[in-house]
Amino acid sequence: MEHEAAGLLSPLGVWLEGTAASAAIRRSLWAYPLASVLHVLGVGLLLGPILALDLRLLGFARALPARPLARLLVPMAATGVAIQVPTGAVMLLADAAALLAHPLMLAKLALVALALANIVLVHRAAEPGFVALDGPIPAAVRRGALVSLLAWPAIAILGRAIAYV
Repeated sequence: MEHEAAGLLSPLGVWLEGTAASAAIRRSLWAYPLASVLHVLGVGLLLGPILALDLRLLGFARALPARPLARLLVPMAATGVAIQVPTGAVMLLADAAALLAHPLMLAKLALVALALANIVLVHRAAEPGFVALDGPIPAAVRRGALVSLLAWPAIAILGRAIAYV
């Protein structure tokens, strides 16, 4: 079953590898290594802040006010995501056919989609400016924090595992 699902995106991978952007990345001495280093930096900028915030939203460190913490940590995490998306695209383009046929990559992409949708839902539940975080943390925000706490580290683990499995 995993291989059938992986096969669905194989034609897209082959097509992507035929693009000028893919060829340019493969020819470049620095494109892939630079994207890889920046991607790791993006992981750090995302995981540290978002996991700290998720834990606070789940009830840990209640002495820290949730709203100011969110206002501090969310932009850091967003910067991490903003770095990871284009750098991930560069790395994908370098070997798209193989990566889009890899079951772990498909799982990673599915989790990324879930995690990004979760961000939208949590931000809606937290209300503009995170005002809903001034009082008791709404259940929808707590559920979103749990999804985030599980999804983002799993995405990082899958990303690393692709190289070894």
